[in-house]
Amino acid sequence: MKSLHKLLLVLCLPAMLMMPACTKDFEDLNTDKNKSGESSGVPEYNFTRALLEFTGNSDYSYDTWRVNIIYCSMMMQQLSNATWYAGDKYLQNDGWASAYFERAYPDQIKYITDVVRVTKDNAYLSNQYNIARIAKVLIFHRLTDTYGDIPYSEAGKGYSDRNFTPKYDAQQEIYMDMLKELDEAAKALDASKAVPGQGDLIYNKGGAVSAAQVVANWKKLAYSLMLRLGMRLSKRDDAVAKTWVEKAYAGGLISSNEENAFIIHDAAGGRTTVNRVSNILSGEWNAINTPGEASISKTFMDFLKNNNDPRLKYIAVVPASNSEVPADQIGMPNGYDSNGGATDISKAPGYPGDTKKYSVLNKNVLLKLNGPTFLVTYAQVELLLAEAAKRGWSVGADATTHYNNGVKAAMEQLAQYNSTASISGAEVQTYLAAHPYDDAKGYDQINTQYWAACVLDWYEAWANWRRSGYPQLTPVNYVGNATGGKIPRRMLYPSSELASN
Repeated sequence: MKSLHKLLLVLCLPAMLMMPACTKDFEDLNTDKNKSGESSGVPEYNFTRALLEFTGNSDYSYDTWRVNIIYCSMMMQQLSNATWYAGDKYLQNDGWASAYFERAYPDQIKYITDVVRVTKDNAYLSNQYNIARIAKVLIFHRLTDTYGDIPYSEAGKGYSDRNFTPKYDAQQEIYMDMLKELDEAAKALDASKAVPGQGDLIYNKGGAVSAAQVVANWKKLAYSLMLRLGMRLSKRDDAVAKTWVEKAYAGGLISSNEENAFIIHDAAGGRTTVNRVSNILSGEWNAINTPGEASISKTFMDFLKNNNDPRLKYIAVVPASNSEVPADQIGMPNGYDSNGGATDISKAPGYPGDTKKYSVLNKNVLLKLNGPTFLVTYAQVELLLAEAAKRGWSVGADATTHYNNGVKAAMEQLAQYNSTASISGAEVQTYLAAHPYDDAKGYDQINTQYWAACVLDWYEAWANWRRSGYPQLTPVNYVGNATGGKIPRRMLYPSSELASN
């Protein structure tokens, strides 16, 4: 596949960037339908940029580091920190907490909103328009989950409408509009029409996938997002949630790991194209190489070890010895520091004598600079269906079947990071036999597995935990924390919003 940094340059050129789904006559082929007197750029370039920067690949990249890693990974107790990361101890840092808000609007929403605007009335670009609507939901979905009420209906219109102070919409209204957008966009996709070319980093990597397959995959992503949004509503309105979840199931969902929505990164392009989580944890910043800065949490390690989870040998490594042997792995408890006082990490129960002996994420599997960023996965879909089935909703199979499918998919997904991380069918079956689905504990089992399946996507782990309450995490109550010892449930708006909007 052509490297991403070269691809971005190619997409800047005014060219025919849509792949025809059928033969066109010569005049039609030589008419540039991407040109628009109103457009601020070529639609497919803006589409590519929005997708790539959704993974944290803006030039600044603060959103990934500050919100996904410093806050979400630590609050969800998959990582732990004994140095300066505020999220481990629920300390308030306004600049870090607001980083995703500050980067999402100029680096993601501006571009995807413009794609929707300039393709809306172009019949030839109808698939680009509807795919962009789905991508727009993907972007706003995370943003509203992170902050609550946000600018939505008027957002991204600074260029087109000169609106620099968009109104804030209520989260309930945002959710209902996102569901409507997914429903309409999925139904409108047409395999007989042109689809985005290689600028579609999710489902047309390399630009050689058939139009029919691209359309089919984007439809499945739309309905899978609808499932996720519907399940989020289960905490607020069970009846409405049921309606949308059943509609999503009927529409057709991601049904294998081969259909996972993910973006493959390019190690050659610097911050703008490398896998940004990997770049922070094991690349440019190399946080896992600083003892105690980004260790695996004791909570996550205990889950993996106590359940003889076959993922452990691929997820964790001991930096002091480079050991991947499960018995050697030790998780760091959350809520400690390196200040020499009562909460110094050396005072933690079971302290191994050196912070280098606490396990970190295995960079050779999970943290490659050219590795994937997963957006929506088959494992997540099946585990959400498992909960829907437990609630008695019509989603095909029973909760046990969906649960087993979800656990299996999550384990096999590791091979998409690195082919060496292959968990056999026999290992999966051994695990499931030892940990069978128990309906009496169903909500806990399903959502704890969802938490484990969201490793590296800590935005999603945090969002689903707030909805479900699982896994049952024990909060820390570090001196000076901002929440009274409760795990935060929202990030903070930028202070500039109070002053200017």
